[in-house]
Amino acid sequence: MKLLHNKISLIISIITIIISTTSCEKVIDLDLESKSKKYVIEGEVSTNPTIAAQVKLSQTKNFSDDNSFNGVSGAVVTITEYTGALDIIYQLTETTTGVYSNTSLVGKYGSNYKLNIQVNGNTFTASSIMPNYVNLDTITAENFSFGGDNAMQIKPSYQDPVGLGNSYRFIEYRNGNLVKNIFVQNDALSDGKIVTRPLLNRDGDLESGDSVKVIMQCIDDNVYNYWFSLDQAATGNSQTTPANPTSNINGGAIGVFSANTYSVKTIKLK
Repeated sequence: MKLLHNKISLIISIITIIISTTSCEKVIDLDLESKSKKYVIEGEVSTNPTIAAQVKLSQTKNFSDDNSFNGVSGAVVTITEYTGALDIIYQLTETTTGVYSNTSLVGKYGSNYKLNIQVNGNTFTASSIMPNYVNLDTITAENFSFGGDNAMQIKPSYQDPVGLGNSYRFIEYRNGNLVKNIFVQNDALSDGKIVTRPLLNRDGDLESGDSVKVIMQCIDDNVYNYWFSLDQAATGNSQTTPANPTSNINGGAIGVFSANTYSVKTIKLK
């Protein structure tokens, strides 16, 4: 999630532009030191038992600071699972600085999950509904034209269920390293179809011999809107002034809380 911290630092940093109205010269004053820090939340409930439930709690940094994880300790973190029959509250334990986990909480399809964080007098809440499972059937590597150049890209294939409202996030690893691009898709133009839309990687060309792993998550609409708006800000595709990405976190923090499915495929490029 390094991209998230990079963008948050740029977005939150205060940039004041002073333009002289009495001269043809423009005076630009850049104040790159953030006046107030915000909490950043990256929370997930997954159907993958090795991940299960995890919440990363940190704070934004000034523009001039490094990009290391600025974890916040001492929070009380719980996730409530609403199944319609019995509500269960799970306490998350701080395993490393700013990282809170509970491997007993494995996500269930259709369940509603509510996050609650108490830290330094602040309360942050969020909710996310676990979508039904859609399998990542295959991944292939093909050459596509992107930005005027031909480059090898990964093309996942999956069967979208009939009925609008399905959204997906893809996470790509190249030779064990996270590809920083954000990949999200929905079924607005592909409802009920077999989808083979490429993951357009702007983080360097793939090459023969590379090992590529792709994780597909089924996500709810609020989570999709977060990742989509973050990607628009990151790539400069937004038609409006860049702002904080759409978040499902309440209480003044930024970030996202996602209840998502898990499917994974690996390929060796030839």
